[in-house]
Amino acid sequence: MIVRIASAVAALLVFASSAQAYSFLNGYEEAPTIAQAVERVRAQPGRHVLIYFGMPKGCPQCNYTRSILSSGELHARWKANYVVVNVDIYNPSNEERAIIAKYGITWAPVLAFLDGSGKTVAYAKQLRNEKEALLLNEFVSQKLYEKTEFGKYYTANFEARGADRTVPVTKVAAVQKIDDRPRFRDVLAQKHERLGGDSLKAAIAGKRMLKENQEWFLALDLKPGNALAATGKRKDGTATMQGPGKWYVTKKGKLCLELTGGGVDENWCRHVFRAGEGYYVVKDLRPDRLAYRFSLEQI
Repeated sequence: MIVRIASAVAALLVFASSAQAYSFLNGYEEAPTIAQAVERVRAQPGRHVLIYFGMPKGCPQCNYTRSILSSGELHARWKANYVVVNVDIYNPSNEERAIIAKYGITWAPVLAFLDGSGKTVAYAKQLRNEKEALLLNEFVSQKLYEKTEFGKYYTANFEARGADRTVPVTKVAAVQKIDDRPRFRDVLAQKHERLGGDSLKAAIAGKRMLKENQEWFLALDLKPGNALAATGKRKDGTATMQGPGKWYVTKKGKLCLELTGGGVDENWCRHVFRAGEGYYVVKDLRPDRLAYRFSLEQI
């Protein structure tokens, strides 16, 4: 979901990304700092800054978004319009951490678009398909954020082609911070399936769950016999943890974790959904409910 936000980023322009910053998008013009990226697009009014908040691993949604933007016709259309600043939220430098804090980013991927004045004009939590990427590029590069919201533009033009595109003029959204937290409606918008019972046990038993919550990156080894071994690090870089716990699947098909220690409190039973190559847990089935995601790998 894309919304327009209007907030000055002058305080960020002094921050430089680390020389070892991870490069998330292939073949794009990159800048090491937001200041340098803004300076370049100021001299080229048809372009925008794209701040790409990503993770190099443990994020299937990141991999999918990157694959859409790094090859084929879409790649050619996008790379002409943006100067990219990469920000790694999993292993950030001090400068990247300051940018993350300024924008309030806790998840990935997030794509934030700035104009030549350094004002944030739109953002995306992730890209679900090529059509969404195509329409988003039109929305930003043609400065349609001055007239409408992306949700309205996307709905009006999902089936339209070229000259048939329409721009439904709407009241532009009020100033607000980026809300990058996944919601259950974001899961439902993708091809998905609900897991439970034996299918859930088969999917996760003996695997390492790479999970996020609002404050932690966690690696949870789901061992035979329902034992759990956890390690983790705080997203703000201030602490790490290690400790034992327990996992099981209820008769109603919910996944339950029992883990308390080192500042981590993961004691819950949740519905589990698979969407694409990623997984989500949700407390209930209300569309606005926060959805916490995880991926699986072999131990």
